[in-house]
Amino acid sequence: MFSKLQFSSQAESSRIPHAERDRRNRLVLSPLLMALTILSTSTKALEPYDPAQATHWPGVEVIAPEKAGIGRKVADVDFFELHGKQSSLYHLTGDKGMVIVVRDPECPVSVRYGPRVASMARDYSQKGFSFAFIYLNERLDAERLDRDAEALHAPATKIGRGSFAIANALDVKSTGEVFVLDSENRLLYRGAIDDQYGFGYTQDAPTHNYLRNALDAELHHWPIDTPATLAPGCAIDADPQKDDFLPIPPDAALS
Repeated sequence: MFSKLQFSSQAESSRIPHAERDRRNRLVLSPLLMALTILSTSTKALEPYDPAQATHWPGVEVIAPEKAGIGRKVADVDFFELHGKQSSLYHLTGDKGMVIVVRDPECPVSVRYGPRVASMARDYSQKGFSFAFIYLNERLDAERLDRDAEALHAPATKIGRGSFAIANALDVKSTGEVFVLDSENRLLYRGAIDDQYGFGYTQDAPTHNYLRNALDAELHHWPIDTPATLAPGCAIDADPQKDDFLPIPPDAALS
């Protein structure tokens, strides 16, 4: 019976005009091709970015200053440096202000921007800005954090316990964020360092140097053109209770 049915089907197919047969084949193949295209595109979007090769860059999203809290005064927060010294946020403020950099040695975007922001710290610390790195990865031990801090070679305060409390005060959302405070600890800028790198994309060079432009504007008493953006990076839950998992010197406690 199978051979008879098969023969019948082949005979019926031979009677279908070529144009009609081609149309039916397209109807069958089109959904399959669309599915393969979507799968291919999704897979490419999930691939790790290659800093050496430019890819499609959707751009940094600019957000409204009032939505980002620009102009508000940031509360003072106590903390411990990675090497044990206890201090508070206001004690770090430079003559021109302060830059707070979110750091996570396990986040690709944060790692990629490390040398660049360290270079900016060496430059702008001579112009009156202080720099501080807050470490927002409670899974890393003191040795791992110390190793990362030393590798940065940046004139900056590296903060251990207290980092999440500072992140909560700043409303940190991403490990790619930086914050600029003026000499009165008011928020001047928050967002991306620039627009060159992100997850799954990279440009040959940045087209908007958001952090550098904000610092230069403050130095010259100019308005900041772009005071707030979203920043690519790993999402952050700025829960101050996570500070309990960050290293501090033995027998030390925040006051």
